[in-house]
Amino acid sequence: MNTSTHWEPSPILDVADYRRAFDIIAGCHDASTLAEFRESLTESLCRNLAVANVSFFSGSTFNLVFEDSCPLTEGATEKMLPEYQERWAANDVFGSPAAVRQLLSSSVASLNELTSQRRLPSSADAYVRHFLHGRWDMGAAAAMRLPLAGGRTALVGLFSHNAEDLGPHQVATLRLVGQQLAPVTKRLPIGPAVTAISKLTGRQREVMRLVADGQSNAQIAEVLSLAEDSVKKYVTRILHQTGCQSRLELALIARDAGM
Repeated sequence: MNTSTHWEPSPILDVADYRRAFDIIAGCHDASTLAEFRESLTESLCRNLAVANVSFFSGSTFNLVFEDSCPLTEGATEKMLPEYQERWAANDVFGSPAAVRQLLSSSVASLNELTSQRRLPSSADAYVRHFLHGRWDMGAAAAMRLPLAGGRTALVGLFSHNAEDLGPHQVATLRLVGQQLAPVTKRLPIGPAVTAISKLTGRQREVMRLVADGQSNAQIAEVLSLAEDSVKKYVTRILHQTGCQSRLELALIARDAGM
């Protein structure tokens, strides 16, 4: 079976599209931190694309983006988040192979593009039918991938009840925005997580260093002469204080901090 993916050619951008893209970029280009950038970008997307429902997820790798426990949510995405995290994160349509290929090659994938290929995994198809369409009546969705400092990734989701709100011209505009913002987002300091490391206790820093070395809780307990349950509590507390979602992300942050 031929598994190659064919996409419809992007429409030729008109003056209004370029103006819209410029306004989106201008709205967040001067952000000095990732936290400031995601706030500005979300607001700029809502204002210039007239899409009320936007989310901003980030993670140390693309796969971990969907596990972000504290994403920025705007509009209906705030109400969608608990059910998404509990049931659907692993089946997100924008984590499907076809979507990943599109996000890596052109920075943006749209629900219309993906469903038109009729090659979605059954789990992603269920996410679309039961969660986006059935539960939340979202007729259109798109995602924009942005590279972050330290090899991290951000995924910006846009959702609308009206399919025409994220049509070919809007998606093509997003692709232009994503391409232009990539050099900007790569330079943004992640900030809070690395800063939080300086506030850890000496013991917490020891545990974090061993986690970064790939040690299990049992191994850390042996090295530091602690009970394994105590190590587990230390790790949980460190993850909470740094805002990291996993041990891998914690290890990457430790590396960035020179640990």
